[in-house]
Amino acid sequence: MKSFVLALAINGLVDSISFMTVTPSLVFYVTTLGGSQDVYGFILAIYSFAAFCAKPFLGRWSDAQNFSAPYLFSNSLSVLGGLVYALGPAFSNPRSAIAAVVVGRVLGGLGNANSTLGFAYVARALPAEERTSTTALLGGIQMIGMAIAPLFNSFLASVDFNIGGLHVDPLNSVGLLLAFLNIVSLVAIYFLLPDLPITNDSNHDEHKKDNEWLLMLRCIIMNPHIGVPFLTILCFNFNWMFIETGIAPSAHDALGWGPVETSYVFGAMSVLVFFGMTVVHRLSKLGFSDYKLLNSGLAVNAVGFLGLYFSWYRSVEVWKFVTPVLINAISFPFLGAPNRSLFSHAVDGYSVLRGYEGTMQALLSMSASIGGFSAPSIVAHYCLRTPEEVDASQDRREFNMFALVAPALGVLILVSTYLAGSPSASKVSNKDEETALEHTPLTDHQPAKQKSCPRELAKRASDRGMCESAMTIIAMDDFDEE
Repeated sequence: MKSFVLALAINGLVDSISFMTVTPSLVFYVTTLGGSQDVYGFILAIYSFAAFCAKPFLGRWSDAQNFSAPYLFSNSLSVLGGLVYALGPAFSNPRSAIAAVVVGRVLGGLGNANSTLGFAYVARALPAEERTSTTALLGGIQMIGMAIAPLFNSFLASVDFNIGGLHVDPLNSVGLLLAFLNIVSLVAIYFLLPDLPITNDSNHDEHKKDNEWLLMLRCIIMNPHIGVPFLTILCFNFNWMFIETGIAPSAHDALGWGPVETSYVFGAMSVLVFFGMTVVHRLSKLGFSDYKLLNSGLAVNAVGFLGLYFSWYRSVEVWKFVTPVLINAISFPFLGAPNRSLFSHAVDGYSVLRGYEGTMQALLSMSASIGGFSAPSIVAHYCLRTPEEVDASQDRREFNMFALVAPALGVLILVSTYLAGSPSASKVSNKDEETALEHTPLTDHQPAKQKSCPRELAKRASDRGMCESAMTIIAMDDFDEE
């Protein structure tokens, strides 16, 4: 394994373990400190919102000065966030205690924004044919982290000691674990992640009068193969956070479960996601197109969330409660790596975007963060029933009808992907005149020749969406409004 893959894998492993140790216990931590269900949803959301705000800055930083500095800075924020998160019980005033948790999660979210740097690093360091398999590999390692997270939760369940007047228990000890793990990630990034040559391209001088953000926005709007991945990753994160937000309170009400039992479900879910990652990795190596893999995942995801709505109810059998979660777990790997690979390939087709790879990946991750920070508040306030509401309902379901937004979103993105069509090299760029840049600093590939001007490239890249039907662009606009 190359050193940079190992560094990125350790960073992803730490991110997944950190997140999955917080999620099962957060609702209990918040209520213990005096917070409500809405406060729980807000704290989940603020984490993703902080990441959303930080991602474009980290992405642009990586384009301008490389990867080491933004990685080290963001991981340092995560260390600080874990320490502040643990300080909640030190405050006797409930508002101050909740504020400490909020600040800790904000700092953690700012630190977690470096997840976008991994995709940018892979896109810059590897040729297109290696990106899907490498991204799937890194995603699989993250799933290992999620699978072993229940072991950490089981260990923390017996924690009971004092440090300088602060009582450390199973709930706030999670913060200390976050700080320790992110220190490990800091060390790995410092010693194992080599910097890459900074891309300097003449196209930047050619377009120096254009605002760089408007330039990237035009590329996103004009090329559906760049634009649709933004919708796909939003769906991915929204539906993922739908489960993350709903499972702990729903399982507690329906089955009487606590953090440990819920973490076991997350562990089983992570094992299946890891299995799905290996399947995606293998199928990609066998030549299955990212487009087909992505559409398959979207279809299964919609079916799984329908099952979630109908099978989560009071006193349900355990297997009925867990089955739709596991179905969704299988679908998520088909939404992740293939979507990133399709996006990176489409960005490669625009020579005008050379030097902005990190920023484009950051913008894509911002779309993921929108799904991440919108889902918890929506689910907690509009979709998830309180125990009293479940008592008053006739169907005894844990969700109301608004929960059907999750499968509906999957269907809408599937339609949008279908309308955009299957991308190919000929649609992104003319093989006889230019191909995507395949020269990378960590491979032996040679640079491909590029002759056409950026305007012509942009025109060719969007020919499919603009010539087949105006509905392609209309559908994209509708999703953006939602």
